[in-house]
Amino acid sequence: MRPPFFAWTARDGSVTSKGDTVPPPESFARGSSDALKLRLEAAFERRRVVRAYTEAYRWIDDAADGFPDLTVDRYGDFAVLSLRSDDTGDTGAAPAEALLRLGVRGVYVKRRPRSDLRREKHGELAPQKPIGESSPSDLVVREGPFSFGVALADGLSTGLFTDQRDNRALVYESSRGRRVLNLFSYTCTFTVAAALGGARETISVDLSKRALARGRENLERNGASGPQHRLIGADAFDWLARAERRGDRFDLVILDPPSFGTRDKGTFSVDRDYARLAEHCFRLLAPEGRLLATTNHRKTTSDAFRKVLSAAGRSTGRTLAELRPLPTPEDHAQRFDGEPATKSVLVTVR
Repeated sequence: MRPPFFAWTARDGSVTSKGDTVPPPESFARGSSDALKLRLEAAFERRRVVRAYTEAYRWIDDAADGFPDLTVDRYGDFAVLSLRSDDTGDTGAAPAEALLRLGVRGVYVKRRPRSDLRREKHGELAPQKPIGESSPSDLVVREGPFSFGVALADGLSTGLFTDQRDNRALVYESSRGRRVLNLFSYTCTFTVAAALGGARETISVDLSKRALARGRENLERNGASGPQHRLIGADAFDWLARAERRGDRFDLVILDPPSFGTRDKGTFSVDRDYARLAEHCFRLLAPEGRLLATTNHRKTTSDAFRKVLSAAGRSTGRTLAELRPLPTPEDHAQRFDGEPATKSVLVTVR
């Protein structure tokens, strides 16, 4: 088993996290003949290394854990159960009840049909009422040295993507003394990682002022607020164009857009727009600067993603010293058509 990317030893040498942060399911002690519970328990045991340093992780990862079209993310004592199915009759009640029997206090069920989500009513896809107890509105989970607020009843997203955990560790280890730009920053978890890693300045850009307000809360709860950490509500394309005209330069740029989204001037899609975004980012990188590029677009293969980034670098006249694919965390092992759900690449320019 690959060890965690980070050991989470603070810069003063003290250990920030060790041992399981979440107790094992109660039925571990007494055993169970129930097949559903046994599979849940087996998946829990496979997360032993991950559980040693985070309270937020993927407990069930689709068919990789024997549950096709179902994922479970755990946030402290609560869980989010996602159904990747167009079957509206599937409520997720059976696995949710099994999770409750294993010690989870509440389970939020979210439906993620394969159809276009823009045509769906999000209130029906993500009911605010859980099965079991409701989580606190101010629920905070630990991930290594970080503390992140999550909102489990707030639509399809919680405010923390567990598949980006190793990338946050990479940002933490790579930011000391650097100027960092976080695009599509959402709740600013990458910004927190950069700030705690010693970045001299961060700029976080997102169109949603509500997401940025949650990002500001994340920075404050980690003791990382201040004028050197700026949060900007703007369309990423417009802001990047202005930054280019100003001659801005950054040592590290994080590009993690949604697969699909809305803009001030229309919509965004990975297929159509990622290459143009990457070109903007390459123009803003200082010599020896790095671009952390990532996408969850399932129709984009790892090879195609690297080719998009390579072509974007060439079109801007940048020499790519390194174009390194990054692995996904161990608890996100599921692959679709042979490809990981999350594709991440670290690009270094000269």
